[in-house]
This record gives sequence, structure tokens and C-alpha cells, in this order.
Amino acid sequence: MTAAVQSQVPTYVFGAKGVLAGELLRLIDGHPRLALAGAVSRSTQSLAEAHPHLALSGSTIGAEDARADIAARLARGERPAVLLALPHGESAAAWEALCLALGDAAHDVFVVDLAADHRFADPARHAAVHGAAPRVNGALGHFVYGLVEFDRAAVASARRVAAPGCFATAMQLACVPAARSGLLDTTHPWILHGITGSSGSGAEPKPGTHHPWRHGNLWAYALAGHRHEAELEQALARCGVVAPLHFVAHSGPFARGIHLTCALPLATRDSGTAEELHAHYRAAFEGSPFVAVLPLGQAPDLRSVTGSNRALVGLSLRGGVLSVLVTLDNMVKGGAGQALQCLNLMLGAKECAGLPRTGLGVA
Repeated sequence: MTAAVQSQVPTYVFGAKGVLAGELLRLIDGHPRLALAGAVSRSTQSLAEAHPHLALSGSTIGAEDARADIAARLARGERPAVLLALPHGESAAAWEALCLALGDAAHDVFVVDLAADHRFADPARHAAVHGAAPRVNGALGHFVYGLVEFDRAAVASARRVAAPGCFATAMQLACVPAARSGLLDTTHPWILHGITGSSGSGAEPKPGTHHPWRHGNLWAYALAGHRHEAELEQALARCGVVAPLHFVAHSGPFARGIHLTCALPLATRDSGTAEELHAHYRAAFEGSPFVAVLPLGQAPDLRSVTGSNRALVGLSLRGGVLSVLVTLDNMVKGGAGQALQCLNLMLGAKECAGLPRTGLGVA
């Protein structure tokens, strides 16, 4: 066995039939450090049936078989990785069942949760968003919040990471650099307007994702408040900032992508010139291979990021209001790619390993 093969990490994807799971499987297939050990699902479909766009053979396995296989690998001294691509509310239960099966050996499993079950450090915030207290599993219930651009060191030293939501990723990339430097007014509303593709609604058909309805159409939803706002509020609280957020989400006539426009009031007219604010954002993302700050006044587009793990950030300043625009692929940087970006750091691999930095362009 070669050293390259020995260094591969057996990886299990829970919720293998889902859209994000399909994206995980696609990225794992070309990853230099990860080897798919189990696609875990309640379904008995083959991988080819569940995801016909993937050149993968074999069948899914049940959760009980996956737990037994993980236990056997741990007994042999291996350190497997688990990616929880389950619906919100199911990831915590799946992790709890795995902990019960593994006992103390669960400490040696690398876990990334793509659902919302472990994103909030404060149980009260979790309950306010999800309507119920979080499931707690002792010390193993603690997950590090995994927006690498702001938590790189914490993610690299973690064994359990909660990947941020797609809108939440875009909102934090837009707002946190200015907020943590005290550049923004916290007495006037921060207006955030986001448009997402239909893939954000998952694999199961719904009236709002049916193509004849979605095509050529645009509408707002969650007008009373979107749950991803709470992730931005948590990030701002870490900066000592409380701000009146007003985020309106929209469904767009495309499958992949998020386009976010933020109107952020500056604290004072002396908070900086457009050039100074632009330089501030460039410095904030220096060393972040997946975030590109565009030249001042240039607006990002979706096609440049679709299919990639990259986010584009554009800025302009007018009348004391900083406009920050962000585009990213909700399936990659807002989902599966972000999870693998976290896992790369957790494994001590290169942050960019197996992750595309270029978009599809004309498609």
C-alpha cells in the first residue's frame, strides 16, 4: 500500500440521497485525502439511481451498518470522518446515536454537520430560532462554528464543526469585516437583500421549486425573519455589536447561487473613504483563498462563482451607506464545499484540497 493511499481518510456521508450529499459525493470523488467509505441513507437506492450525474457505483448503507463500520475502523487505529448532510433536526439525533454506539471512541471521529443543529453556542438562541432546545450530548455536544475566513484557527484544532448556512455565509462575509472594526452605525437598520437558487430547497419537489413556477419568476419569502439572520447576530455578538438587521430572502429563477446586497450605514461620515473601506475589506480577507474582493465599484455576478468554492465581494460607497455585494454558490461555498474546507483544516490538509476555485463561466 502506498503512502498516498495510507493517508486517505475513510469518509461517511449521512443523508446520502440529498442535494448537498450529492455535491459532497462529487467533491469527495476527486479529493486527494478523502476516500468514500459509506454513503448512509434510509433509502435502498444505488448511488447511480440517487445521483445519476455521478460516476459512482455501489449502494447506500444503513446507519446501523455505518456505525458498526466506523467502530471497526476506530478499533484498527483509523480516524474516520463523518459528514452529516441530514435535514435540520436530524443531524443531532444521528450524532447522538453514533456517540452511544462508539462510547469514548467518538472523540476520535472528525465530524462536520451541514445542518443547523449545532450552529448556536447559546441554547437560548437555538431555541428562539428552532422552537425547541438543542439536543445536548455532554462534551461531544460542543461544535465549533465553521466559517473558516473568521475562525480558521478554531476550525483547524476542532474535531466537531458546524458548517454555516448559505445565506449566513454571505451575510457574514459582507458585514463582519466592517462591524468588528466599529465602522457601522448600530442605531439604524442594516438592509440585506438576498436571492437564492432552487437547490437551496433540497431534493424533494415542492410547489415553490417546481420548474414551470420557478422559471422566469422571483418572489420574497420569510418576511417575518429568516433563520440565517440569527447566525449573523451570533457573529456580531462575538464582535461586541448588536445591530437592527432587516434581511429579506428571495427565490430566484436559477438552480445554484446566492446574490446578496447589503446597505450598511456607516457610523460617521469620517468612517472612511471608499478607497479606505475597500482596503479594509481586502486586508480582512488576506490569506483567504476562497474570497476575492473585486476592484472598487465592480459588482460580482453569479456565473463567475457557480460550481466553485469561491465568494466574490464588491463594494461601493454613497451618501454614508456602504453597499457590500456578495455572490457564492450555495451548494459549494454555502454548503458542501465549505464543509470540506473545514474538514481539510481539521485533517491538517491544504485548505484548498479537492475544492474548485474557478466558476463554470458560460454554461
